[in-house]
Amino acid sequence: MTERRARGTSPAGRGDRRTSRAARSRPSHLDSPGRPAAAKRTTRRRPESTSGAKRKPSNKLTRSEHTILGLSTGKAVILAAVLCGLALTLAVPTRTYFSQRAEAAALAEQRAELDADLAALRDRRAQQQDPAYIRTEARDRLRLVMPGETPYIVQIPGIEAPAPPPMSTREAAPDPWYTDLWRSISEPAPEGPR
Repeated sequence: MTERRARGTSPAGRGDRRTSRAARSRPSHLDSPGRPAAAKRTTRRRPESTSGAKRKPSNKLTRSEHTILGLSTGKAVILAAVLCGLALTLAVPTRTYFSQRAEAAALAEQRAELDADLAALRDRRAQQQDPAYIRTEARDRLRLVMPGETPYIVQIPGIEAPAPPPMSTREAAPDPWYTDLWRSISEPAPEGPR
């Protein structure tokens, strides 16, 4: 045990050794009596590890490099997501609005046509209630005459009866297969002599 104390180690282990190393490794300008103890602590730097691990570059450099329209990448993604959500929210009402406008235009056009038909039918009804029009139609369509008038019918040869259409020489197309099948099922088979 006496040997350990002679070397500068404590019986507990490394405690004395650390303090002695720290005292030896301090630069001389830090030990100057003019500097307070708090200033000594703040200026002390740790030695960098030599394990090969490199420090990451600061985020400020990478953020300034990756910008979209003056916004950082994260903010641009959030803005794009908000705009997509807004577009999807407005898409259905906009589509409904335009489809209803098209339907209203079609209905207005249909109403204009119906109004025109109604006006034509009212004119025709007023015309058919006129006694002069009724007389004219009775003479032309039904060949009626007023009492006391003598009707004359002029017949021109070949005009009174239209010529019959020529007979077709083409044979009739055969029935489709399903017609023959239906006939064979629906009609009873002829009974032969026994």
